[in-house]
Amino acid sequence: MKSLRMYITGPQKYYPNGLKELKMMKAYAEMYGFEVINDFSYIENGFRDYEHIDRNFLDDCDVVVADVNPFRGGEPESGTVFDMGVAYSKSKKIYSHVKDLRNVVHKYPYAYFDEEGNIIDEMGLIFRAGQTPGNLMYMVPSKMVEGGFIECVKALVTDLNEEAKDKESRVKPRIDYRNQATWSVKEGEYRAYLAGFECFSTNTKEVGDGMKKICEKYNFQGIFPPDIPPDFGELSEEGFKNVYTRCAYFFDRDQLHIRNSNMVIANLNPYHGHEPDSGTVFEAAMSYGLGYPCYCFISDERPLIERISCRKDENSIYRDIEGFVVENFGFPLSSRLATTMKVIVADFDETARLVAKDLGIFTD
Repeated sequence: MKSLRMYITGPQKYYPNGLKELKMMKAYAEMYGFEVINDFSYIENGFRDYEHIDRNFLDDCDVVVADVNPFRGGEPESGTVFDMGVAYSKSKKIYSHVKDLRNVVHKYPYAYFDEEGNIIDEMGLIFRAGQTPGNLMYMVPSKMVEGGFIECVKALVTDLNEEAKDKESRVKPRIDYRNQATWSVKEGEYRAYLAGFECFSTNTKEVGDGMKKICEKYNFQGIFPPDIPPDFGELSEEGFKNVYTRCAYFFDRDQLHIRNSNMVIANLNPYHGHEPDSGTVFEAAMSYGLGYPCYCFISDERPLIERISCRKDENSIYRDIEGFVVENFGFPLSSRLATTMKVIVADFDETARLVAKDLGIFTD
């Protein structure tokens, strides 16, 4: 097997013994011939400085292996999902591992049925990921492996060997047509992909139409996830019945929306715990990886150490009740997100206005 460059991502860096665990993971991957490109200096220096990410992030790797277990609630760690989104935008292989591959509704059972039979979460939103192992935006583009890092690497090695056999026996290479935009944006104009859990509302169309009208008010166009891209086609009634066919369709649709836009406005408010909605984070990261302007809005501007119950340890590092590190850089979000996006503390209407002013397409 040709030596591939691997990037390991997950919440381990926040674990009490995270550095030791990451180095063990690195050693295990190297035993199988991978080159691990992670820089652990951020952890080794005691979280005294945050990671500065530029547009070249992940260019130097071939495969990303991600830990998507729930972290401080029902969602994976947001920085991890961000890495996965950037990796997808750059056409990297993505593998993920989770201890429990059962459907989310069995692992995070705060849900009930409404009169139409929809699964509703404690926020009153439709639990879209309830019947699958995870949010479709990271589940579809990654190969999810039940177990830990070791099981994931073993699955990766097996697949690489099978791909090598397939490549040698195939006359023409496989072609992925999903990487093509179908709706160009005129020069000097802006079209925003509106990423967020608003699309889980029980009145989705009304919510989406309202958000798109707000965008028009400030001189740019909005794309809401349930919209159908040009030349994409509708999902058949029979296809909709299969949850994985449905998820694949939604993923292809949403990633095409992102390629058809030229900026993102993401709702990164907490969702099912302390972390933002993982699908939204993935979509924002994909936009970032494509080089688009990235904006997000939240309602609570307090830094993480004030939003998450935590205390200082003997090394002046903040840790939560499970002993996990809580970043202390004054950001209301993970440094991975806060240093790559413009964070706006406002509702959507005010956010859209400030985005338009920032882009120079609207004045009060």
